[in-house]
Amino acid sequence: MKLVILTIFVTCSLFAQAQTYKPLLDQFNEWRFTYCFLGNCSDDTYYTDGDMQFGGYQYKILDGYHFISRTIWLREDTSTQKVYLSYQLGQNGRRENLLYDFALQVGDSIDMKNPLSPFLLDAGYYTLDSILMDQLNDGNYYRHYYLSPSVSNTLSSNTAEWIEGVGSLSLINAPSGSPDLDGVG
Repeated sequence: MKLVILTIFVTCSLFAQAQTYKPLLDQFNEWRFTYCFLGNCSDDTYYTDGDMQFGGYQYKILDGYHFISRTIWLREDTSTQKVYLSYQLGQNGRRENLLYDFALQVGDSIDMKNPLSPFLLDAGYYTLDSILMDQLNDGNYYRHYYLSPSVSNTLSSNTAEWIEGVGSLSLINAPSGSPDLDGVG
């Protein structure tokens, strides 16, 4: 009897764990970005277009919008639920920054970086305040991560929202960015 209960528990645990994380990167990814200036609004689209192997990692190449150089890459480690951005640094180097850590628990903090964006590159530490499930237009429910600058953060004052499987509400490379139609999205 104990073996049956243990088998059911382990099976349910594995199933529950496998269903918890919605990856950000898929075969094809597309983000739409709206911004306005003096009442005139424009939409831009950026997307992944192709794969790149570098340094033992598999990356998706960002293209469109201001990523047309094809030197800006995303990779996701689904086992750790982290998303990274890699970009060219000078002629021969590359830098990689952690963008999103969807394994954070309420109360955890992250050193927020916004590489190649109009936001501060080093936005300081943010603390995860809450995680709530909310339905998106596709009818599915996604985890929404609400973060605010940590007490020690004197660099940023804006809050941030991430959506598991989507990214920030601003540019994909700006995890601490807040949407602003008359500013940055």
